[in-house]
Amino acid sequence: MPERLFVCTPSKLGTYSDCPRRYRYAYVDRPAPPKGPPWAHNSLGASVHTALRNWYALAPERRHPEALAGLLRGTWVREGYRDEEQERAAYQRALSWLEAYVETLEPDADPLGVERVVAVKTAVLAFNGRADRIDSRPGPDGPELVIVDYKTGRTGLDAD
Repeated sequence: MPERLFVCTPSKLGTYSDCPRRYRYAYVDRPAPPKGPPWAHNSLGASVHTALRNWYALAPERRHPEALAGLLRGTWVREGYRDEEQERAAYQRALSWLEAYVETLEPDADPLGVERVVAVKTAVLAFNGRADRIDSRPGPDGPELVIVDYKTGRTGLDAD
């Protein structure tokens, strides 16, 4: 019988790194607590990610900042907000993030992958996750693959 692999994701590693006890409660102890109501920050993140996925689904000649409002509106997740005022503010914030972000992109550049599941397996570990975008960029020894991970819930950059 083959040995069972430990299945690992970036979220699991991050949770363990932040707080081993929280990891235990979330991934080891069973039964898991019932899932609660949706949270606004999850809805906001999902909406932004889906709008960016749909941005890359557009033909390059249609990738204009003016398209963003329609893309975001068409994928907007409304659950989890306290009220309409909070939802409107979140929508405007998301749209401004998207507009600022696409200004840094080359509309004609197509990524190698968008919203792709990636995985690797070793003798004891099965590691998997979702890459928001995979780009090919020039490197010192030729083209390199670059994983792009969109962040809507954090501010500032750090070494991670």
